[in-house]
Amino acid sequence: MSMQSLLFWLIAFVMGVITSVYLPMNGVVARYVGSALLANIPFYLLGAITTLLLFSFTGNFGAVSRLREVPSYLYLSGFISAFLVFGSTFLIPKLGAGRFFVLFVAGQIVMALTVSHFGLLDSPQDPITLKKAFGAILLLIGVTLATQ
Repeated sequence: MSMQSLLFWLIAFVMGVITSVYLPMNGVVARYVGSALLANIPFYLLGAITTLLLFSFTGNFGAVSRLREVPSYLYLSGFISAFLVFGSTFLIPKLGAGRFFVLFVAGQIVMALTVSHFGLLDSPQDPITLKKAFGAILLLIGVTLATQ
């Protein structure tokens, strides 16, 4: 494995760790304010401000004009993101972080296999093999055991 690949794996792992912290943090905010929906407003405001600041430092302002070229259905990712964060803010206090993330990751793996198999959303096509299907089945068995 190349150093670049190893670095990408490490970054992906760290992103998983970070996700396992920031989503429960929203659940705590929801408990403080009494609303899972309200808890997401500061999350998205700070996220938007951070993104705008980071973008402004890149100096790649020509990219803004290319936003018109993006197929409109791809902007549904904003709704999906809001649902994901709201859902986790609502569910983590009810299911617990461990159970939530086991189910969350299981759903991600099943969908990732599907997206990769068909090469959807510009993902490189990577057909589901017997080995991958067996791994997914083992994962689902593990999810069942881990959530009981």
